[in-house]
Amino acid sequence: MEFQSPIIAGSDPTVTGRGNYPVRKIKPSLERSSLMGAGNFDSPNRHSMSLFSEDLSHTIFDSDPTFTRIGFQKKALDETRTDYTVHNVSRKRKDEELMSVLLEEEIPGVADVLELFETFLKTFQSYGAEHQVFNQCADYESECSGRVESLHKLIQMAPQGHGKLAQAQELEQELRLERDTWRLVISLYQDRLNSEFQDNEMDTEEIWSGLDDATSEDDLVKQLYEKNAAIRQAQLVVDWLEKRAADVYQGSHYSQMEHFGNAVAGWENTLYALKSKKQGTNTDVSDENLITQMDPDAPNREKKKRLHPLDKEDDMRLLGSMFARLRCGQLVEAQQLCFRAGQPFRAAMLEGWKLYHDPNMKSKSSDAEVKEPASGNPYRDIWKMTAWKECENSQLLEEERSIFALLCGNLKALLPSCRTWDDYLWAHLRAMIDQTVEKELRRCVNYKRQLELLPDEYWNQQLTVDSIFGTLAASSDKVVASENRDQYRVIQKYLIMDDVDGLLEEMSSWLNKGDNWAVHLRPHMLRLMAHLALFFRRIGRGSCDDLIGSILEAYVLQLVNLGRTDLAAVYVAQLPLPEDQIRLYAQCLVMVEQQDPNAIDQVERRRLLSLAHEVGLDVNAIAKQVVISLCDQGDTISHVNDASLQVATTPDDERRIRSLSWLLMEHSMRNQLLIQANTLMRGYLLCRQVEAVKLTFQLIPSDTVTLLNEQWESRTGLTELPLDTDAAIREYLCIKTYLDALDAFQEWFTRFHHSKPKKPSTPVSQAQRSNTQLSFTENLVKEQHQKQHQAEIQRWQTAVESLTQSAIEKLYNVLLFPDGGWMADSTEFEDEHSPRQQQLQLLRKTCIPHAALLLCNVLTSSQRYSQCLELADVMANDQQALYK
Repeated sequence: MEFQSPIIAGSDPTVTGRGNYPVRKIKPSLERSSLMGAGNFDSPNRHSMSLFSEDLSHTIFDSDPTFTRIGFQKKALDETRTDYTVHNVSRKRKDEELMSVLLEEEIPGVADVLELFETFLKTFQSYGAEHQVFNQCADYESECSGRVESLHKLIQMAPQGHGKLAQAQELEQELRLERDTWRLVISLYQDRLNSEFQDNEMDTEEIWSGLDDATSEDDLVKQLYEKNAAIRQAQLVVDWLEKRAADVYQGSHYSQMEHFGNAVAGWENTLYALKSKKQGTNTDVSDENLITQMDPDAPNREKKKRLHPLDKEDDMRLLGSMFARLRCGQLVEAQQLCFRAGQPFRAAMLEGWKLYHDPNMKSKSSDAEVKEPASGNPYRDIWKMTAWKECENSQLLEEERSIFALLCGNLKALLPSCRTWDDYLWAHLRAMIDQTVEKELRRCVNYKRQLELLPDEYWNQQLTVDSIFGTLAASSDKVVASENRDQYRVIQKYLIMDDVDGLLEEMSSWLNKGDNWAVHLRPHMLRLMAHLALFFRRIGRGSCDDLIGSILEAYVLQLVNLGRTDLAAVYVAQLPLPEDQIRLYAQCLVMVEQQDPNAIDQVERRRLLSLAHEVGLDVNAIAKQVVISLCDQGDTISHVNDASLQVATTPDDERRIRSLSWLLMEHSMRNQLLIQANTLMRGYLLCRQVEAVKLTFQLIPSDTVTLLNEQWESRTGLTELPLDTDAAIREYLCIKTYLDALDAFQEWFTRFHHSKPKKPSTPVSQAQRSNTQLSFTENLVKEQHQKQHQAEIQRWQTAVESLTQSAIEKLYNVLLFPDGGWMADSTEFEDEHSPRQQQLQLLRKTCIPHAALLLCNVLTSSQRYSQCLELADVMANDQQALYK
């Protein structure tokens, strides 16, 4: 394969391996596969064509199964389409079944596309080595491409205007842009990373030191592409844009059916009219103004004459299709169209731009008779100047002028045919490459003649990548201006400019728009942003970890919103700082609890923490942070002074209590469980939510204190616990003592006031006979009832005595709690103004008087007045200082 000019060039069509990434060193033929890597932007225009050669027409005719040459009868176009239709009929039933299933979904195809979140995660985990980063990106591109094809097929099969397909079409377009973005990443950054091992600066003397009189245009441009990274990468972008356009063109209606048949001659209607006129059989007055000759220049030369209207219409259609093919980088297909339309001169017209190369100039063969054929156009400068002038010929159609402008580098004449942001970028880059190549050719190649001078307007096109994007940003075209603001194209712009830090800043700024980032960024856009950020960090291009972290955080929260929390741990582990990892994953688990508290059980909690453990996250710290967040009772806890009140437990309180289950997963978390449970119970005691305190207390395993002592002794060999653990255990025992006292008093109160046996009621017959004596039977019944009542009173008094003694002991346990008193640390280790110490003081001021009153109630009710005096002495004792 001989060298192709950078104006229309691309990848080698023989390269099909998506995962094969060759090095940047360009082959002698400058195959674009060595530049594009996994992108594989193959296109038939990459084959060269010799001007007016037998070989050219033979190759084109034979490669086109729908074309019938003169004198040969190959398969006709209609027959080919018939075969194509029969092939589709065989799949019709299967497609209809698939369509009926998909259209049952609320939004067809969306459920399948959401699987991309799982597949991207698997791909990210599959390629851990640094040298596999482009294989990873290639898999991202492949996964998006598969979903695009599925959605496209669905949309094609569905009835036109189907109401459910609007969102599916938007989703297809979004995934198509994401797929193309990954293609761009692969092609550009593979070249850029490989270029880092070579000299990126263009040293003219070094580059051209090997040139001599025998160096051809082809040889020089090879070296230019080899050494000039800017031009090489601009060509990569051009190939990418052409591949992108080819994908759209291939999926359109016109890719399945061309408007041109098996014409044996161009302008057949004009030819028929001229022949009829010559034979005297043409009576159509409208044919009087037709051209009189049939050579290609006749319509331009005979300015007052015209083609037949049908031929004019065919020309417009042909030129439009030719330009569309060239926009897709498909030069050979454009030439095939010309041959099928019976206009081979237009196919030859597309040959004049090619670089000239004569391999015999440097041939070392001693056999002078063996000559290799030359390629390209030795008078390319003349052709180019002529093409430039044709761009200014107002008699030509806009499409024809655009074709000439494309091949000769006339940006001004090319832009009128551009419609989108992609088109404008493609046109500017083509003009920039053409100008750079032409400048080097005229400066370095030793031509044997004076070259044709190109107009000043050509050389005044000062184009750089930065200036091109500046021009696009200032475009007055509404479509271009709108697409220039599209997030996917903004990303592509920064990729082309190789401004990684600028891209990260831009993407991070999108997260801060408005109060809710989810309004501004779609889930698939966030997925792309997150994986791009990870890609840049892996190749060492992202210098700001904070920006990468903010993007990853937004993506993780989006995963949780989508119900894919099990995917979050891997991305959380990519944050550089452990404290950020703990904070973010804890936030995810809090969101899971708050979304549906009843849907998450202990098994699910254990699974989510296990996922975090697998990727190296600090599970204990995460569980602690989750509980702290879920148990948050606000900055200030309302304090109820009346300790006799009982406040009901709310659903929020139940949620807070359930959240402590996160600390029940491992024995190593038991210390934090005790601390957080104490914090929660202190708040409930201050609010007099005794039932909530009891629920919290029941959640703490009974072996907690023993376990903490054993863990500490086994780890350190010491029996004396650290101060914070010792204080937590003491506080836990204080709460237990107070709850036991309340339960004992409640049990005594219920038995003393509500369970005392009542005296037997007087018989009705006695009221009727108040003045008469009771009968023997009635007296017997009365005595039995009295004995039974006395027995019940005796049992009641015994039970009350036991409960009274228990209540007195347990209430005294609160009042006389050892080592400093109830809810007082035995050793000071906190600031006295800390929130915990303030709460402890409030609890002492509230609960100790309450316990004393309850004890006084028990003593006075049971007529133990001497003990009441003892209680007064206890309260007044300076050692305990309970009177304070």
